[in-house]
Amino acid sequence: MGILKSGIHGPVRNKTGALITRMHKGMNIVTGGYRKSNKAPTTSQLDAQAKLGLLSGFLSHIDELIKIGFKQYAKGKDPVNVASAYNYNHAFLTDGTELTLNYPELVYSRGYILAPESPAVLALPAQIEFNWLPQRQSTYCQYTDLATFLIYNPAKNRAYKRALITDRYAQGYLFDLPSSFAGDTVHCYMNFASKDGKLQGNSTYIGELICK
Repeated sequence: MGILKSGIHGPVRNKTGALITRMHKGMNIVTGGYRKSNKAPTTSQLDAQAKLGLLSGFLSHIDELIKIGFKQYAKGKDPVNVASAYNYNHAFLTDGTELTLNYPELVYSRGYILAPESPAVLALPAQIEFNWLPQRQSTYCQYTDLATFLIYNPAKNRAYKRALITDRYAQGYLFDLPSSFAGDTVHCYMNFASKDGKLQGNSTYIGELICK
C-alpha cells in the first residue's frame, strides 16, 4: 500500500497500484512495477552478459587498485563501475566462439604521473624482475614517485599486487611469486603515483611471460 506522508503533493513510499515509489538522494522516485519477461535472451544480450561477467571477474580481483587508480574519475560513482565502463569497449578478443580478455588493453589506473620508461619483465625462479630506465625529473615525474605492480595468472584466476612498494629511482623490483606458478603464463602491469598518493599515473601493460 502506498502512503501519502504529507498529503497528495507530499512524498510517497511503498507500492501504489502498478507503481513503486521510493526516496533516492532526497527525491521522490516513481517507477513501474517489475514484470518478469518470458522471452529468451537474444544472442546480443547473452554476448553482453558474457563480456560483462568476464570483465567484472577480472576487475573484482584488483578492486583495491582500481579504487585508487580511478578515484579522481569516479566523481561520486563506484570506481570499479567507472573502470568497467572505461575498459569495456576494448577489453575483449573473440576467436570463433571463444571469448577472452584483451589483457594488453586493460587499465586499472589513470592519471598524469608519467609512466615508466621502457619497462621490462624477466622470469626468475619463483620471481619476476621488473625493470625500467631513468627519466628526467619534471612536475609529473619525480624520483620519489611510487610504483605499483600487478601480476595476473589467468590459469589460476589469481592476481598478485604490490602497491606503492618502491620508488621510481630504484629502476627495478623483484616480485616474489608462489612456486606453484611455474609453467603458467602471467600478465604484468605497473604504474607510478606521486609520493603523497594524491596523483596517479596510467597503468602500463609490460607483457606476458611464463613463470619459472
